Amino acid sequence: LPEDHPKLLEGVTTVGLVGYPNVGKSSTINALLQHKKVSVSATPGKTKHFQTLYLDNELMLCDCPGLVMPSFVCTKADMIVNGILPIDQMRDHVPPINLVTSLIPRNIIQAQYGIMMPKPLEGEDENRPPTAEELLNSYGFARGFMTQNGQPDNPRSSRYILKDFVNGKLLYCHAPPGICQENFHTFKVKERAHIPENTAIANRAIKISKVTGEDLDKVFFKQTSLGAHTKGIKRIGSAVNLTSNGSIAGSTMSISSVGTNEKPWKKHSEKRNKREKLRRVYRHLDEV
Repeated sequence: LPEDHPKLLEGVTTVGLVGYPNVGKSSTINALLQHKKVSVSATPGKTKHFQTLYLDNELMLCDCPGLVMPSFVCTKADMIVNGILPIDQMRDHVPPINLVTSLIPRNIIQAQYGIMMPKPLEGEDENRPPTAEELLNSYGFARGFMTQNGQPDNPRSSRYILKDFVNGKLLYCHAPPGICQENFHTFKVKERAHIPENTAIANRAIKISKVTGEDLDKVFFKQTSLGAHTKGIKRIGSAVNLTSNGSIAGSTMSISSVGTNEKPWKKHSEKRNKREKLRRVYRHLDEV
């Protein structure tokens, strides 16, 4: 260090350890002091407060928490995408996925995972990035990540995509200050087999829940058939006779029984020659 560098305390040089969570800041201080002075853990965010420890009379070490919530600097979605917050413990998966789709072009995502996302609807910008629902529905249906009621499991799919982004499978390089991002990192599409169009079942599964003008037109101009409906068995009346007392005598029958014998099971003539039990045939002999 230069001799004229600023010092907080006269004659004492201050060295601060900063970095991502769970990279070994506290362990490095314990190794330098050759004694456990600060607590360590495999879980990110163990260090909660700013700590200072003296290595000798002229050197002071500062242990800083790596897990902070700078809401005025970046959002939770930025911290999840940058690997600061754990992906498995996130509660809302939509903002991080929207951030990924705004950074990675549509054709790169489709070529990387071999999926076909739905195109923008009529009246929308053709070059807009895909929404989180469009990406997760397509990815979940292609990988078989479905819920019990047959819908794509979007929270599960989002964790796989975010881990691929953090690990570099979905590569995105931030340009240094003063350099154009478009010139610094250009996306190259890998040559791969043609991605077939989605089937009708796949299109229904990945369809987003959004009512469009086309849907309203189909419902409004739908051709409906009009007619009278009745409940029960339809019957027709036979010839009507007027009795002497002025009442109407007649009978009704169902349409299905027209031209056939009504109630054939009540034909007693066929049952006269039926074989009877002997005790019934000779029951008169038992009478006294």
